Amino acid sequence: MTKEAIAIKNSALWAAYGDALGFITELADTKSLHWRTKAPRVAQTVSWRRVIGGKFGVEATLPAGCYSDDTQLRLATSRAIRGDGKFDVEAFSKVELAVWLSYALGAGRGTKLAAASLKSSDVAWFGNFFDKSRVRYVDCGGNGAAMRIQPHVWAAPSRSKPQSYLLDVIRNAVCTHGHLRGILGAVFHALCLATTLEEGRVAGPDAWMDAINFFPSLLPLMREDPDLGTIWLSVWQERVGRSIETAITEVRDECQADIELAIQFTAERSDASYCRLVEALGGLTDKERGSGTKTAIIAAALSWIHRDDFPATAMVKAANLLGSDTDSIATMAGAILGAVSNEPPRGPVLDEEYLVFEASRMARLSRKENVETFVYPDLFVWHPPKTQLDGVGRINTSLALAGLAKAKELGPPLESRKKEDAVWQWLRLEFGQSVFAKRREIPNALPEGNMPLPCALGSKGLSSKASPAQQEVQRSKYPEQRNLIDRGDSLKHAEKPIANIDQLTADAIKSDFDEQLIGKHLMSLANGLNGIEHAVAYTSIIVKARMARSKSDKNANHTG
Repeated sequence: MTKEAIAIKNSALWAAYGDALGFITELADTKSLHWRTKAPRVAQTVSWRRVIGGKFGVEATLPAGCYSDDTQLRLATSRAIRGDGKFDVEAFSKVELAVWLSYALGAGRGTKLAAASLKSSDVAWFGNFFDKSRVRYVDCGGNGAAMRIQPHVWAAPSRSKPQSYLLDVIRNAVCTHGHLRGILGAVFHALCLATTLEEGRVAGPDAWMDAINFFPSLLPLMREDPDLGTIWLSVWQERVGRSIETAITEVRDECQADIELAIQFTAERSDASYCRLVEALGGLTDKERGSGTKTAIIAAALSWIHRDDFPATAMVKAANLLGSDTDSIATMAGAILGAVSNEPPRGPVLDEEYLVFEASRMARLSRKENVETFVYPDLFVWHPPKTQLDGVGRINTSLALAGLAKAKELGPPLESRKKEDAVWQWLRLEFGQSVFAKRREIPNALPEGNMPLPCALGSKGLSSKASPAQQEVQRSKYPEQRNLIDRGDSLKHAEKPIANIDQLTADAIKSDFDEQLIGKHLMSLANGLNGIEHAVAYTSIIVKARMARSKSDKNANHTG
């Protein structure tokens, strides 16, 4: 294994370890921590108990090394990076996020609302401007994006060229976060991690300043992207009521002030000094605790303070500062410190083998090698689970997580406190990930379009260039899914759309709304499966984009 591959592997493992350690103390006070662990503080990953699913959920025992939504969404991001290195944002937003709602642990309200909104067929990843339950997309500035974007950096062939990976970081963040603190927090963390990997030493204050000074350079990248530049930016500026340039400057200035504060505490290594650092940045208040930028800066400062120590020292310190965002700070610091560590964590990490597999895949992508692609269902026949209970279903007599993999039961189901057709159960997915999922007591059969594809199963998976013979082996191995594969093969050869709705709308926008092309797209969609639904979704996106373009043109003419 190369030095870089070891760095990426340890970065992934320490990120998961920090998440698992901080998850134990997340939102806990002294009393609740003692109930969870029977101890006043944490020093390593241990088995513990927690109420999952709110007051109507279950009291569950979580195994040592159990990680939260931070690592769950990091793995989802990793799977969505294809064998050619491209980020499949459509699969991430429409499959991964939709299904994640069935097994999310410790997830923030904003990210969950964003994922639920994306389940709608007429909401694209670049148009997720929800306003629900007193939460608006444009106000979502938490760290739910920053904590998951490390795979984009791990897989980057040229980390010294931020443009090569930051667009994917932004596309990932935009799926769920509309406030620039959430988006630029992800960018800041990505740049700190990239610098650490590139230079072989923890990114320090100079690198932090370089990172925030790079923020204005993101605008050309975003404007060149057809979805971000044409649709997202126009709608965002309309909803927020100010220019993106002004907003970037505001967040950059906030970050500079926070960095200058953080630097004052980097000379000391005591627990008290770390507490004062987090308090100075507002990380102990309800308002600022989960801020994307502040969390990223705190994690960078913690990593710098402990740059010469065994990573666990920083993880334990982060986890034991009750009232702070323990798991997200620890997981982001873990990613940075792990990248310069020669050792993996010494305590248990759940699903270590699968974490190493995905990290190794990212390392191979960074060397531009041919690697496996996780194969998702065809988005034209995919229907996100209608409820959290329907994410887990049946394929004949087996359980499966919709769109991802068959599952093995790891223990008996636990009944929900509320009398309903719902149980919680530990499952092991065929590619190696463990999930604690909420499902129906008697699961429904998965719709054909939501079945996991055979070539997506198993941790080794199939190459994106699997031969017909290999595919036939998979068909015979999973005969109950043969009809789906056969249908997919026939669709490839029939005169039906092979691009998804996002690609079709992007092509139409690039053509300056060419009427003939739009008509052709609509006829193709109408002739395919679920034609009415897909045509309506396509039309909705095109109309919104056209309105945004017209308004932008009017504003430009008025300004001129």
